[in-house]
Amino acid sequence: MPTPPKNRLNFTKTALVALPVPATGRAYHHDAKTPGLVLAITANNCRSFLVYRKLNGRPVKVTLGRFPPMTVEQARRRAAGVLAQLVNGIHPLEERRAVQARQITLREVLDDYLTARTLKPKTRELYRWLVTDPAGAFHHWQNRPLLDISRDLVEKRHRDLTARSPGVANLASTLLGALFNFARGKYEHNGRPLVEDNPVRRLTATGAWCDLGKRTGYLPTAKLPAWWRATEMLDPTPRDLLRLLLLTGLRKNEGAGLRWLHVDLAAKTLHVPETKNRRPLTLPLSDYLAALLAARLQEAQATGSPYVFPSPTGKGHYANALTASHAAAAQADTPGMVHDLRRTFITIAESLDIAAYAIKALVNHHTAADVTQGYLQINVERLRAPMQAVTDFILKAAGVKPTAEVAQLRKKM
Repeated sequence: MPTPPKNRLNFTKTALVALPVPATGRAYHHDAKTPGLVLAITANNCRSFLVYRKLNGRPVKVTLGRFPPMTVEQARRRAAGVLAQLVNGIHPLEERRAVQARQITLREVLDDYLTARTLKPKTRELYRWLVTDPAGAFHHWQNRPLLDISRDLVEKRHRDLTARSPGVANLASTLLGALFNFARGKYEHNGRPLVEDNPVRRLTATGAWCDLGKRTGYLPTAKLPAWWRATEMLDPTPRDLLRLLLLTGLRKNEGAGLRWLHVDLAAKTLHVPETKNRRPLTLPLSDYLAALLAARLQEAQATGSPYVFPSPTGKGHYANALTASHAAAAQADTPGMVHDLRRTFITIAESLDIAAYAIKALVNHHTAADVTQGYLQINVERLRAPMQAVTDFILKAAGVKPTAEVAQLRKKM
């Protein structure tokens, strides 16, 4: 921005009002009394005060305000403060952004985190619930600046949440730690992170994390007849869903969200495009499951639902698998978590001496460090015999399928 002598004048209200409007672009006029104070005039006659000065060899422009709402004296006082910052190597705009960043709230960090991350809808809902819902974990902190959340506050909140639910306490604190790590990488000032500390580390240092233990529930073989009979007391949709989960090892939402679009009864396969580990899964259908789904398809054609297991309300898929599982478990005196059915499937598959890599493929497990697994290409037909073997074992153990062919003996005369 050149500063020829003809554009330098002593700023007064009268003098600035009299300055001409440029035909195009902008015209700049410099105050003779306060070096660095400039009035910019646009072709639309918009007049603004700004400060112009070099910082570390680079030109810096800082807008102060519009003229005439901002007076000459106000502009000179404001310019003096900005010029003092620049002389000390401080960029006023960066400092302003830093102040704003220091005031960023927990909820704002969550918003930025969810924008930056690719998460499943259920996960996004859960994180928002933890931060913003009164029944969550940090509702009373959501409008608190992130930097005001101390180690002592984190420790006390985790302790309070533990009294309510150890699982929620650990989950909420894990999310809070992730938000602090995210903020450390995103918000900075003069090349340094604004968030220097992650207060959630206190929980590790003090051993405060709850030991939840690993769930090991599954259906013992001796309990399969009682469990199968208990599912007969359920409505057809939850009954069939629980049986499909047991006979495929699918996770609850993978089975409940199954669409007819992804069922091929001719090829006897089902496809799950969205899985927990984001690796699509295609499974063969055993004879029993193919018949079960064929029967459900006949009923579905009357309702037109795209879901194999539709909600009773007609909107979305069936969402009460856990309630149904608890009801069956209470009747059969078995573990009641839906995931217990997946553990049962894997346990039975292993007991049948099915190859470990085939079991992994059936339940869509993947070990990143396993080089051999990376080379193996197991197609759906390779899994058909193992899937049928697991189904046959379960049906026989449950008393649904005879354990041996019954031959009619001829009476001796």
